Amino acid sequence: MSIVANAARMIALKGETMELDRDGETPITVKGKRAAGSLDDVGNASQQRFRVRIAPTEIAASTWSPAAPLTTDRLVVAGRILAILDVEPVSDGGEIALYELDVAG
Repeated sequence: MSIVANAARMIALKGETMELDRDGETPITVKGKRAAGSLDDVGNASQQRFRVRIAPTEIAASTWSPAAPLTTDRLVVAGRILAILDVEPVSDGGEIALYELDVAG
């Protein structure tokens, strides 16, 4: 089994359902796995910041262009809307195995 297939399989098995939103597009339901994060002070409030790994499968099958998460998109996790601060594709042999998102909200 390739690392790409293995990454997608692990996220499907261990991940939770999330929604990727983009202005002007139909939201995409994705599976993602949260990694430990931190609390950041923003003015008089705190916001949670953490990393999420998602498989590229659902995005690639969508009509979104480009078919990749962007920092202007939003991720909804357990009803909470999160800003995407950074997107890092993780590849193996030129094929994207997963996207690692830095999110806050």
